[in-house]
Amino acid sequence: MVRLAILGFGLIGGSIARALLERDPGAWQITVWSRSDAAPLRALDDGVVAAIADDPVQAAAAADLTLLAASPSANVALVGRVGPAVAAKGGLLTDVTGVQLPMAVAAAAVPGLRFVGGHPMSGRQTRGYGAASAGLFVDRPWAVLRGARATDADVELVRRLARACGARPLEVDAAAHDRAVATISHLPLLSSVALVEAAAAGPEADLARRLAAQGWRDTTRLAAGDPELGAGMLALNATPTAAALRAFRARLDAWQERLDAIAAGADPTAGADPAAAEGLMAADLAAAAELAAPAGTATPATVPPEPA
Repeated sequence: MVRLAILGFGLIGGSIARALLERDPGAWQITVWSRSDAAPLRALDDGVVAAIADDPVQAAAAADLTLLAASPSANVALVGRVGPAVAAKGGLLTDVTGVQLPMAVAAAAVPGLRFVGGHPMSGRQTRGYGAASAGLFVDRPWAVLRGARATDADVELVRRLARACGARPLEVDAAAHDRAVATISHLPLLSSVALVEAAAAGPEADLARRLAAQGWRDTTRLAAGDPELGAGMLALNATPTAAALRAFRARLDAWQERLDAIAAGADPTAGADPAAAEGLMAADLAAAAELAAPAGTATPATVPPEPA
């Protein structure tokens, strides 16, 4: 049985605990620590965890595997706080932080600390243990990042944790991970926020709000997420996210130029022919649909119809 300490007990930490109880019962003995006792006490009553720790260092010192599941900035701070105890006891440290290079740097600064970074690519708009679900990670990627002192057995333990939660572990480099999530996670957050801000300042803001339906909900969901989590990710991953934002603005500028030309009746690529311009835009949108499909999935155009 693996003694697992979860430090920080909200949506992600709670969902991991629920997943391990449901999917791998009897294999994990879970102790939790949180700034507030409310969620841990509820989990203890639910039978999801075995114990509650009064202090994170105490919990980490008694664990085989310590998992940091607080906010991004809090996780970085916890490395320095609990890392020496983990190293002294020969344990392993992992996490669920959406930005990994600062975690790797912090872990490397603690003498003797073995660290394997982790980032499950899943979440919800609703936060807190009350929103936790055993199925949150099923068939989702879980980035696994080998620390400087980690052994093969250490990496395998974190991979085992991911598989036990139903996820698909994927080993990646910390810097490459942060550049990738800047594009697929942090940039979409900024885009969602900017869309809300632009709509709220628009000439028909009240009418737009009354007309908003599924498309609006899909594209603005991230803007309604956890502000602390979002701000923490953006601050820790500012450089890659700024680069991704510049590339995004360049693509928006290209679309702006095309639409402006059509509106002026002088699209240089379509000879001022509205039908031709629409055809070109349709081709671009179709190409984007192909690119948008996650690896290993079908695009919307190739998904077979459901049986009648």
